Amino acid sequence: MMPTVHITANSRLTGFLKQALLADQWATQSVAKTPAVMTWNQWWQEWEQEALLSGRLALNAWPSKRLSAFEAQLIWESLVDDKIQAEPQLALLNETATAKQLYQAWCFWSEYFDDQDEQTIFQTDEVRLFLALKDDYQKRLKEQNWQDDVLTMQWRLRWLQERPVTSARFVLHGFDEITPFMQQWMNRLREAGNEVMIAEADEAPARQQRRYAAMNPQDEMQQAALWCAETLQRLGETKAAKDIRIGVVAPNLNDIQQGFSALLDEVLFQRFGQALPLKTGRRVLYNVSLGESLANTPIVQNALQTLNLALLPDKRLSYADWSAWLVSPYTLGALPQRQKADAQLRRLQWASFKWPNLVTWLEQQENHWPTLLPKPLMTVLQKISAKSSDRKYTGRLSLHAFLERVERVLQQFQWGGSRPERALTSIETQQKEAFLECLGRFSQLHLGDEAQNAQAWLNLLKRFVAETVHQPQTKDVVPIQVVGMLEAGGQTFDALWVLGLTDEAWPRPPSPNPFLPMPMQRERAVPRADAQRELQYAQKITRRLAASAEQVVWSYATQLEDRVALPSPLLNLPSLAMAEPYPARDYRSLAVAQYQQAAPIEWEEDAQAPPVPLGERAPGGSGILTAQNKCPLMAFIDFRLGARQQLEDVAEGMRANHLGTLVHEVLEAFWRDVQTQNTLLALDDDNLVAKLHTFLDEAMQPLMQQFDDHYLALEKERITELLMNWLALEKQRPSFKVVAFEEVHTPTIAGIEFKIKIDRVDAVLAEEGENSGEAVSVILDYKTGKASVKDLLKEPIEAPQLAVYLHAYRDAVAGLGYGILHSDDGVRFNTLVADDGVMLKDRSQLVFAKESGKEGGDYEGVTWTDFLNGLRDEVEALAESIQQGRAEMTFRDEKDLAYAAGALALRLPEVKSQLAKAGWQGSEEDA
Repeated sequence: MMPTVHITANSRLTGFLKQALLADQWATQSVAKTPAVMTWNQWWQEWEQEALLSGRLALNAWPSKRLSAFEAQLIWESLVDDKIQAEPQLALLNETATAKQLYQAWCFWSEYFDDQDEQTIFQTDEVRLFLALKDDYQKRLKEQNWQDDVLTMQWRLRWLQERPVTSARFVLHGFDEITPFMQQWMNRLREAGNEVMIAEADEAPARQQRRYAAMNPQDEMQQAALWCAETLQRLGETKAAKDIRIGVVAPNLNDIQQGFSALLDEVLFQRFGQALPLKTGRRVLYNVSLGESLANTPIVQNALQTLNLALLPDKRLSYADWSAWLVSPYTLGALPQRQKADAQLRRLQWASFKWPNLVTWLEQQENHWPTLLPKPLMTVLQKISAKSSDRKYTGRLSLHAFLERVERVLQQFQWGGSRPERALTSIETQQKEAFLECLGRFSQLHLGDEAQNAQAWLNLLKRFVAETVHQPQTKDVVPIQVVGMLEAGGQTFDALWVLGLTDEAWPRPPSPNPFLPMPMQRERAVPRADAQRELQYAQKITRRLAASAEQVVWSYATQLEDRVALPSPLLNLPSLAMAEPYPARDYRSLAVAQYQQAAPIEWEEDAQAPPVPLGERAPGGSGILTAQNKCPLMAFIDFRLGARQQLEDVAEGMRANHLGTLVHEVLEAFWRDVQTQNTLLALDDDNLVAKLHTFLDEAMQPLMQQFDDHYLALEKERITELLMNWLALEKQRPSFKVVAFEEVHTPTIAGIEFKIKIDRVDAVLAEEGENSGEAVSVILDYKTGKASVKDLLKEPIEAPQLAVYLHAYRDAVAGLGYGILHSDDGVRFNTLVADDGVMLKDRSQLVFAKESGKEGGDYEGVTWTDFLNGLRDEVEALAESIQQGRAEMTFRDEKDLAYAAGALALRLPEVKSQLAKAGWQGSEEDA
């Protein structure tokens, strides 16, 4: 009796068929022999090994190297590059994408065409390009005695014909089409006396077929997930979990993999109480056949980021890339310290920089940034930074030298090693080993003998890793199999759901190769050549799926984003047309389910926070007073709970607060030097510009690492013009002297301390009013945005940050307000003064004496002193509410909450809903 060899279309089918054949043997025999089940490629590998060991295949007949598809594409890419150099008009071609298409054309040509076709085909420009490069490609491989996958298969088929295998019975499973190479292989086997047959799938449709027209893809996946849980529970009543096979098949598996996995996690947890899969390496009841690019796994991403940093120290990187690497759980050093360092380094606002400059800066800032980075990490970065200027380190490398450096870098950073926080999970360990194996294969590739710089080698390595597909092994029982259309070939299931069957997805749209003649591709039935071939192919697969389970559900979405979707025409096949409608189940997300199962909510007003102990300092200075005035709950969350201490965003370009900081620093330095208006008036424009440039250069020094010189020069010119306009305005004021610069005060208000900083205090000789002829104080706050001193006249006040300054200065304050330096609106004073003559006599000056003289006005008859005391009292009341812990959710204007750091915790939509029920219409009055 001939031994039977089972050839399968994919490795998943190999495992399934092997288990099924063993189960059949155990049912009738006490001893079972492991069946010979393998994929076609695995059979060829065994054949070569046996032929070599038996001496039927001579070693000298072996090619000097077998190229991987990656290596072959690189050769095609080099040929395309040479062609572009010779014919510059081809420079618009994307070399990498073109090389892949050309390599595919070569594979199709070698299998579906022959040399005689070259003389008869109609040659377009694309076809001529392919034929020319094809000859160059063959010549290069022949010179080196290399073979790619196509030439290897041709070589195997010749040797198989000359040295046939012994008699055996071959059964093919799961092949929906037979390619020319496979047909030649079958013919060789039959000529040698072997029996070759194709296992015909049962095309009798399932006894129960249903169809579901989903509202959208999300609804479709939800129903499929609910069906999986329901079917698993039903089958589990009569079968062991290891014997259950539930299939979910989709033509667009790559698009739904992530979303459908999340839905299965939730549904299976709700049905079976399985622990939520929050950790990598989790135990689940399903398996998704589609692997992912190794470059997309977090631990490998960290390895590539580490190599990018270490091997390319002179390359600028964004802070987003630096931050992702710094806080990765796979980076060297204690994670909490690295996270703290990230939060602090964001304050530098270095959106783009070279990391050795950061290390140097940290070394120079020992007093300000003590041990900011973990010592082991800092030590490694310092060593690499020291080498970054060495030509030997940054010069050209051979592949061997490059990989040695890669290995050394990974060792230095202890990549993939144990961390104090946790050890690697099983899946992470598999991903780590896969990357190391990937490096080993990369070292064996033929990538040219010429030395390249580290950037070129690293780019090649990244491409190679990105094209390596990895799927972790699952050891647990997985009764639910989520697979693609082709991978489901030859398998049988207890129940099957086929989703995503819109006319756009199934059958697949044609995608002919642009470098081969279109008519001949259709004539030779080249894969993806035309719509008719794809339709016939899809019909065959659909009929097979219909017969692969006792119960089958076919589904499609009726709406895709903003367009109406139609069902696949294959749902009208005779075996499917009579499918009954599938009744939709009630889907509830895990969050909704737990909310509905929770005890009823008991509403209780809780607007009282813990009081601030007397004598303690309130966080945030005048900022907490402003927030308390707008919304007490916002003040409590942002300042007392620390929500405003969240991570800063690091963005390209100079941020608005950079302008404000520069203006404050330069004007402080300027007035410390100049002090009086008389000195200002004595300076001509050239001297003024020179002074401003000196102070600007000093203030902009920290920005040198973030921005290039040209950008900073433009900013310097813009800010200089803004400051010159401001100083021109200062010259028009009555005589003054600046007596305080960025002065810090710590007044105690309502029993708690506030730290405030006053930008500037001027001493002015009053010309009118009760202080006429005396020196009075004017308090100024610089603003590079919008502000209005009229907020002091509102009830209650909306500018407590100005009013709180009055607790630092109690005597002879004749004015307070803003000095506004706005890039678009220009420069102006916006002040509230006791009488005329204190500041400029224009509309920007609001004179309180005139307000108190208006009959029927809010301040009729009120003196300036009483008004200031009233402002102090309002600040006292605000401070008292903070000290007492008042934290109710009240606000006058929703816009006041727009920039709350703890906006989510305010739960504004819920509050508005409650207010609407109470009849609030969003007026300016207290809500």
